[in-house]
Amino acid sequence: MENQVKFHGQGKEFFGIWIVNILLSCVTLGIYSAWAKVRTNQYFYGNTDIAGDRFGYHALPKQILIGRIIAAVCVLVWVIANQLFPIASLALLAIGVALMPWLIRNNMRFDARMTSYRNVRFDFTGKLSTAYLVFLGLPVLCYLSIGVVSFFGGSQLTGGHFGFGITLLLLAIVVGFLSYAWIASQVARYYLNHSTYGNQKFKAEVSWKIFAKTYLQAGLIWFGLSAVAGIAVAIVMGTDVSAFTSPSSGSFQLLIIGAYLFLALTVIIINAFIRTRIRNYLFGQVEVGDSPAYQLASRMTVGGLLYLLMTNLALLIVTIGIATPWVKVRTAAYLANVTFVIGDLSQLHAEGEAVTNNNAVADEVANAFDLGVGIG
Repeated sequence: MENQVKFHGQGKEFFGIWIVNILLSCVTLGIYSAWAKVRTNQYFYGNTDIAGDRFGYHALPKQILIGRIIAAVCVLVWVIANQLFPIASLALLAIGVALMPWLIRNNMRFDARMTSYRNVRFDFTGKLSTAYLVFLGLPVLCYLSIGVVSFFGGSQLTGGHFGFGITLLLLAIVVGFLSYAWIASQVARYYLNHSTYGNQKFKAEVSWKIFAKTYLQAGLIWFGLSAVAGIAVAIVMGTDVSAFTSPSSGSFQLLIIGAYLFLALTVIIINAFIRTRIRNYLFGQVEVGDSPAYQLASRMTVGGLLYLLMTNLALLIVTIGIATPWVKVRTAAYLANVTFVIGDLSQLHAEGEAVTNNNAVADEVANAFDLGVGIG
């Protein structure tokens, strides 16, 4: 039995909430933003359902406000130190890197514990030691490997061993590519295999080869689009090369604008391709519970996601951002429509222990430095 996730929100309805959130946040000098976040999340969670039952969001505004104040202080200290005390800023940077796995792991746990379905909370039980291995240990090891191979490759080039130097540099690129795919798969594995719904555990077998294949295909798409663009530019410039090489000419300026537009479009296409492939793969690997086991499924398409991204961007540009509520609602509705839970949910029996509304410090600091992790 397939159960499609459904979203019932409306752009016009959310627009009123969005406007009130902005006005009250401005009047209170940002203090109300914590309540605004809770209201927004409650709206989107409360309008999302599976098999007729809706999700709930349980964070308290005071929790988020305290976390947000601490996050703001951290950012302010960092900015001041970076401008006035460069050495101190390096020390703060080192401390921030050291705390990063703790922040990410606690962010995952807070977000999970504040979410419920059928009055049963989700949770995240990943160990902090594993977070340090996945988010710090493995990346450092990979960066060191790439750096060592690149260093020896450069030294061979300067020493006159051109062929061997090029080989080592190419090896460094391959190591970097495979390392990125491997680390991405380890992050997904850590996130999925330590998530729970009450006493029901999530399980997923994640292969790094799928990530490597997806990134390789994305790279080929990039080169293909670049080749087509290069040929088109060569054909146009062939008519009058001088008009496109003079910085003061209108043709040159149009060429620069076209280059930026092409870069932006290419980034959107590549992002849509990677996000679609990885999301569909990961959701397809997830099972929840043992007897019976439920499966997740994602049927996102590159074309569908591209259409969503491009139309959302057009709406934001044309309305100068006023269409933000509709963009958020359209995105939530699309993600819901391509997401399924396979299994008879009437047989789902989950029991959860009381979960305390722990503080949101790590959550807000992680958000301040854009450290959120997810597969949606």
